[in-house]
Amino acid sequence: MTIQKLFIIIGILSLALSYYRYYMKKGAGFFLNFCQYFLGLLFIFSGFVKAIDPLGTSYKMHEYFESFARDGLAAMWDGLAHFSVSISIAMIVAEIVLGFAIILGYRMRWAAIGLLAINLFFLYLTGYSYLSGYCLTKQAILVPAVLLVILFLAAFVQDYKKRWKGLILISLIVLLYFLYCKMGGGCATCAFDKTKMKVTDCGCFGDFMKLKPWETFYKDIFLTIMSLYVVAFSHKLTNVLAEKRAGLFTWTSWAVATLFCLYSAYWGEPVVDFRHYAVGNDINEKMKEIRPRKADFIFIYKNSTTGEQKEFGMNNLPTDAAWTFVDRKETVIDEGEPAPINNLRFEDLEHNDVSYSILNEDAESYWVVCYDVSKTNMKAFDEKVIPFAKEMRKKGVNIYCMTGISTPEFDKKAGEYMDIVRADGTPLKTMIRSNPGLIKVKKGVVLEKLHYRSL
Repeated sequence: MTIQKLFIIIGILSLALSYYRYYMKKGAGFFLNFCQYFLGLLFIFSGFVKAIDPLGTSYKMHEYFESFARDGLAAMWDGLAHFSVSISIAMIVAEIVLGFAIILGYRMRWAAIGLLAINLFFLYLTGYSYLSGYCLTKQAILVPAVLLVILFLAAFVQDYKKRWKGLILISLIVLLYFLYCKMGGGCATCAFDKTKMKVTDCGCFGDFMKLKPWETFYKDIFLTIMSLYVVAFSHKLTNVLAEKRAGLFTWTSWAVATLFCLYSAYWGEPVVDFRHYAVGNDINEKMKEIRPRKADFIFIYKNSTTGEQKEFGMNNLPTDAAWTFVDRKETVIDEGEPAPINNLRFEDLEHNDVSYSILNEDAESYWVVCYDVSKTNMKAFDEKVIPFAKEMRKKGVNIYCMTGISTPEFDKKAGEYMDIVRADGTPLKTMIRSNPGLIKVKKGVVLEKLHYRSL
């Protein structure tokens, strides 16, 4: 699935609903109804795919908070990072509830303001991710945040004429500031370099669909414009259902979404696994490059005798000693497509790479995953994992304890019954949303995954 296909599908559904609403029920305006349904459906879908795996969203929010902390106010952002799971669940539930409220027309003005708030929040995050590739100054990070807050406050103006005029005026100021940054050069300290981008995946659709930073940024600009239009003319939108019935549907969606998020976060593995470590996937295959990167190199040489500088291709480099290398230019022909899993490496306690041997065992083996032992449920580890490991050892089955951050005490305890393996915490967190979690593998193929509550 691509973002273009998703927008087309939601756009078709929105057109059908708008047609019915406008021509059969005498709606407020065809385009206004289209924006209403498009935003509502998209946010319900976006919230749902994240509700399947709220821990994945919390890890992404934690990554944002850590990045913000490096730009200032570290104590505040570090404090928020401790509540990343709660913040993520609240955000996901808000997306779903506001999506239903927008579609049903329930308390339309407040629902539209809420949806605008989420859009502006996402716009800032994705803009920060993408535009950080320009080495933004602190002014370029702070000023847009202030302008977006002012834009949000303008949505509270009661008089609709003053409201839409205020929204247009502040939007123009935001645009002028963007043009000033683009043309004035006072907001960036380097040319765009994608390696300098911070938080290169926004997690907008969880693991269901990965978007490039610039795709998410332009997507959120588009959605913000639609949200501003709905806010400006929200007074024209009326309930699809009676007020009480619309309220019942909306608050029911809140209860269901909250319970579903809590279940997915605390009581089990995601009901649908979009990750590369899903049951049935071959990790060895996922570690292979899909399409190699292609680039053309131009080499710049200087003639020490004449002082002339000249460009040469790879196949016609100068052989005369008078020519000395100066620089190299690269023209990317094809960015290629890297391996879906490109950050997995297993090491033993002596730092030897044991990835190949573990991923190519002919017999079934078990991986006990503890990405950070300071966050591991030690009661579950002692009462469930260790007895299981003892039983597997008796049967001659290999069982590995894979940790990202560990302690000597933990290694000693686990090492009595399991082989200790080190790996980066990021792929370990991605493998299974349980700490500890258990994965059954054979020749690199994932056969089963169990949350510790199910063990």
